[in-house]
Amino acid sequence: MIEGETSGGTARERIHAFLAARPGGARSDEILGLLFRGIGSDPEIGPRILSNLIGSDPHFTFEAATGMWSLRERPALKIALDAAPFVVVDLETTGGRAGPGAIIDIGAYRMSGPKILDSFQTLVRPKTPIPRFVTRLTSITDEMAAGAPPIEEVLPAFRDFLGDAVFVAHNAQFDFAFLDFEFRRIFGIGLTNPVLCTLRMSRRMLPSVKRRRLDALADHFGLSTAGRHRGLGDARMAAELLAIFLEMSTQSGVARLDRLLDLHSRGPAGQRLERHVAPEVVAALPRTPGVYLMRNERGELLYIGKARRLRDRVGSYFNGGMGTKPKVAELVSHVHAIETRDTRSTLEAALLEARLIRELKPPYNRMLKSGPNAHFLKIDLADPFPRVVATTKLTNRRSVMQLGPFVGRGGLERSVRALSRMLGLRVCAGKLRPDPEFSPCIYGQMGRCAMPCNESEDEERYGERVRKALEFLRGKSGPMLGELARARDQASSAMRYEEAKRHHRELESLVTLTSRVARLSQAVTENNLIIVTGVENDRAAYVVLSGRLVLTRNFDSSGVAGEIAQFVTNNYERFKARPVAREELEEMTIVARWLREREPREGHLVYLSGPFVTADALARIALGPEAATAATID
Repeated sequence: MIEGETSGGTARERIHAFLAARPGGARSDEILGLLFRGIGSDPEIGPRILSNLIGSDPHFTFEAATGMWSLRERPALKIALDAAPFVVVDLETTGGRAGPGAIIDIGAYRMSGPKILDSFQTLVRPKTPIPRFVTRLTSITDEMAAGAPPIEEVLPAFRDFLGDAVFVAHNAQFDFAFLDFEFRRIFGIGLTNPVLCTLRMSRRMLPSVKRRRLDALADHFGLSTAGRHRGLGDARMAAELLAIFLEMSTQSGVARLDRLLDLHSRGPAGQRLERHVAPEVVAALPRTPGVYLMRNERGELLYIGKARRLRDRVGSYFNGGMGTKPKVAELVSHVHAIETRDTRSTLEAALLEARLIRELKPPYNRMLKSGPNAHFLKIDLADPFPRVVATTKLTNRRSVMQLGPFVGRGGLERSVRALSRMLGLRVCAGKLRPDPEFSPCIYGQMGRCAMPCNESEDEERYGERVRKALEFLRGKSGPMLGELARARDQASSAMRYEEAKRHHRELESLVTLTSRVARLSQAVTENNLIIVTGVENDRAAYVVLSGRLVLTRNFDSSGVAGEIAQFVTNNYERFKARPVAREELEEMTIVARWLREREPREGHLVYLSGPFVTADALARIALGPEAATAATID
């Protein structure tokens, strides 16, 4: 079996791929565990087998002092940390998502081990105006950037400065994503340099330190924070942190670059992350919509996901990029087999994924025992001093305003806290009995509540605050959002950055809430349609009434069109008058998301403006030649 084929290629091919992902090398027992079951239990036979298998192969080398095998073609990484090349980078950007021309400032330092050798700094002219909040934070204005070169002119010089050095940044995932995007766009190939993240290094080397922002770590070590929120200033702080971490690594016995990179690539608990699915298996997957099921070595189901293109989505788990999260990395280390199920559309894939998760309950998915948790906003208008509450319970009382359902509690509660603080609404539970001698809670003392509990505000004035909350929730959100944006900008101008960040977080929470409320209203009032997906002779029809998915049928004959038309006639008004039920929420959410994210020619949309649809017209769309992507039938 030494020279024979194993699953995923020859033994040498598997060992080569295994070691390529481990610049620090691997022990004999780890390689034996990759190829054989139980052979590593014999302390003598295993090393002999490996020596016979790859000992004379020029691609591999064995280091007797450490007992590690590695690839011979990686000598540049087998260098002492005090002589290793690093380039420490920090970017300022126009936003949080990579895109063309989004970088506005690049600062970098070239280092040899802990020694700083050279620097690189330039402003970059963006393709869009710089947001005001970014200007307040970085002091970079549109006028300053207007005279700077564009990224297309800057990047070749930066590429020369970076060379083959290790790319280092604090929260490297962010800076790497922006530069990798521009490298791919301009040069046709992304960044290939090894990567180190000082944020991740701090988590491993300073487990007791809770605040790991760049300036917080600088304060922890007594470093200067001059130039904060500018590329070169932040890069200098990150470079000084790297020098400290290199010294700590050397003192802990990790004195070589390949060993440090190997440690950096491990999971959060230090375990080595294994990948057991061969690249050719992923390459053979179809590039069609569908659902994928990940299984462990014993065939047990671990995870279910959906994809627009199965090959691309499954492959993203195994590319080992900087964006791999700890939980995803842990999942990948247990996956030995991938099962896929093709679907006619991404809508069908999303619905199938939800059903399979409910039925099979894989451990790495969020458990959907009876659909996702549904949350509602509730205001009891019968209470003299009502509050805005996020709850999972519905009530039949007419005096209670209820808005929902929403999926996800965390974001909703943040929005409720921001709205309550802005308007001074109480957050304490129970019925108030105002008493002028009552001592208000901490929220009242901090000015976040109007304090009706000690009669600081009467029922009429408090009612005006509630009226503003109702107006906000019913769509009149502009005045309050504008007020919060002005408070953020004023705090930023006065260099009260923590206060500005708090206002910005609250603004984002309230903008998100208004968007969710608008989408909910649109889904319930406007989403009356029939969706037809698939290709000729293999189509499916989905009937959506008042946002709810109420009927799914395979469209395999003209008779189905008549059944669907009759169903719409019988049920259109009934669903229009009925509130959304909890069990309808999951599919309602899936349909609404699909309608927002679908590609232009993905499915035919037959919008309904009333309870009547012509069966012949519906049949022509579903069963005839390819027609227009949307139609309206009265």
